[in-house]
Amino acid sequence: MDKRGIVAIIAVLAVIAIISASINIDHSSKGIKTSDPGIRIADQEGRIVTIPTNVTRVAALAGQSYEKLILLNQTDKMAVTLSAWTNLPWSSKIAPQLKNISIEDDPNVEDLIRKKVQVVFCLSYDGNKEKLNSSNISVVITQKNSGNPENIDSFTKYLKQEIALYGEVMGPDAKKIADEWGAYFDQKANYVTSRTANLTDSQCPTVYYARGPDAITTQGKYSYTQWYIEMAGGNCVAKNTSKEGLQSVTMEQLLAWNPDVIFVGRVNSTDIITNDSRLSNIKAVKNNRVYLCPQGVAYWDGGAEGVLLMEYFAKSLHPELFEDLNMTNEVKDYYSKFYHYNLTDDEANRILQHLPPAST
Repeated sequence: MDKRGIVAIIAVLAVIAIISASINIDHSSKGIKTSDPGIRIADQEGRIVTIPTNVTRVAALAGQSYEKLILLNQTDKMAVTLSAWTNLPWSSKIAPQLKNISIEDDPNVEDLIRKKVQVVFCLSYDGNKEKLNSSNISVVITQKNSGNPENIDSFTKYLKQEIALYGEVMGPDAKKIADEWGAYFDQKANYVTSRTANLTDSQCPTVYYARGPDAITTQGKYSYTQWYIEMAGGNCVAKNTSKEGLQSVTMEQLLAWNPDVIFVGRVNSTDIITNDSRLSNIKAVKNNRVYLCPQGVAYWDGGAEGVLLMEYFAKSLHPELFEDLNMTNEVKDYYSKFYHYNLTDDEANRILQHLPPAST
């Protein structure tokens, strides 16, 4: 071979090397490797999203996505999360590593790129997906703001699909746990509904859920709490509101509903109901049937621990049907099974009483 031929071969090899390097380079400014074809998934809004094959860095920007990552033993992959967990002291008790994760309630896209975030979990009603459209960071919608499940069967499917979505994104180990959680949920849902399914309308107390911070803020039509209340043998009075999910109702409407039972959610006492003189003649107040909801790693009205809230509702609404249901044991079992944390009886009871850890 003459000299010109050798030079030509060297030139071709050089071009190949350059192309190969450019294919495999980690474009940190874009956040992903271009050589990875990725995996196509459908999120909770039905959007088809391409995610990296191996997800190692995520931003947990949906309200309680940090809880899902603790559940799936993926906390070490959180690069960014919201401050929501800081108001829930059991979070850092169960997952101390949360204290070392960057908190960004209004994330800067450039900062997410610098942190090598590959996937952002967010809600359909926030602006994060619009902010991230210009980057190659994958945006996964975990909950819908409208068009939510319209019956119990579609709700249970939707809820298990939400947990499965996190598992699908985070990989095989997480997917296995998500499947285990789905089976656990089915078991507990069947246990509760097998006893409440045949109750007549007159046997189902009317129930109002006061989410807080005030008495008239609730979760209405097609909300998680509506379905948990109905699965537990209650009649959710806010189910016919015109708006889905979180909303405020008027005091006049609450008085007109005159619920038999009121559950109080994301506040530390029932005072928003029991100390309001305007509500003193409501049946729930007169009959001492105002209950403070438990609080654990996350708010039970919108997280994976909602399976426990369903049981808590059932025990509170129909104690005679659920004499064998020991909520202390249920909480301990759940935390052991999914958080790998062995609660004492006292710790489980503090969660049930909406109290922080004793050391807090």
